Amino acid sequence: MLFNPRCFDGSKTEGERDGELGAHQQRQEEISKLPVEMGWRNFPFRLYHGFWFHEPHLNGVISLRRNFCRPAPSDLFLVTFPKSGTTWLKALAFAIANRSSGHHINSGHRSILSRHPQDCSPYLEGFYAGPHVPNLDAMPSPRQLGTHMPYSLLPESLRDEGSPGRIIYLCREPKDTLVSTVHFINTMGSEQSSIAAGPISMDQAAELFCKGLSPYGPVWEHQLEYWRESQRRPDKLLFLKYEDLMAEPAANVRKLANFIGRPFSPEEESCGMVAEIVELCCFEKLSGLEVNKAGVRGKEIGVTVNNSSFFRKGKVGDWREHLSPEMAEKVDVITRDKLRGTGLSHSPEPPAPHADQGGEMP
Repeated sequence: MLFNPRCFDGSKTEGERDGELGAHQQRQEEISKLPVEMGWRNFPFRLYHGFWFHEPHLNGVISLRRNFCRPAPSDLFLVTFPKSGTTWLKALAFAIANRSSGHHINSGHRSILSRHPQDCSPYLEGFYAGPHVPNLDAMPSPRQLGTHMPYSLLPESLRDEGSPGRIIYLCREPKDTLVSTVHFINTMGSEQSSIAAGPISMDQAAELFCKGLSPYGPVWEHQLEYWRESQRRPDKLLFLKYEDLMAEPAANVRKLANFIGRPFSPEEESCGMVAEIVELCCFEKLSGLEVNKAGVRGKEIGVTVNNSSFFRKGKVGDWREHLSPEMAEKVDVITRDKLRGTGLSHSPEPPAPHADQGGEMP
């Protein structure tokens, strides 16, 4: 992630910075007392309010909950369970929101073609993971902010009835999420020699995943929290499915634009703007850009991830290439049990993509 330096401009007094350091140390002490598991390549996971978090991310989660101020009316929060289409959602939202400012197809320092989609919507847990609290007001408005946090753990100022902030949640079928998570975590490096000694196998990962022990897991509770809130307040929270986005990208891009408050005009429709944005944000286009192939991120939280790792396959139904029938059935049984009676479901068979549509980002 590329931090906006204006959010850490050093204008705080020495006393304020000392206070933040003290709060950071206190959070670390709190985290050290939480239940811990070391299943995913020996990365430590801590259980916090019913969800599992990679230890460095948890410091950011707690700091965000305690220090985030009230959202601005134009704030847009892009939320996913990890490996559920985060990169794709960030690219689409950025292209839609910035199309009239010359950031849609033209080159430039703010173009989606010249910056990694992950940098279009800062990852809030990473922003808040360090010892000093960022000043998000230094970011230009409107802001698009990314997070993987469960709805129940979002800052109260974002969840309360009068909050002006809006949320888009992208949901993905759990088996594909599992497979994408395994591949992603197996690419991660760590500065600690005791961590990430070797790759985790699909069998090991599936067992942990089914127990709910995965980054920000359990996945079912994560999805259900946002699903229920989207049913209660559809004007506040837009709930999308990755599979629907793959099957009907143009229709869902229009839905995104309407929710963001930037619906396509008749002129834009007639000139093919919707199709242009779909093409602009497709896997083949973005995965081939040098900015998305070179470099690493994550050092601020003690791990390293190649920028290219955010572009793997993104296929619907790719789990068939990696999970045994027994593993797949176990995930499906849990999914049916967890979602029964909620109105949320995952199709057992992936929808067929359009013939001219390529893969998208995980």
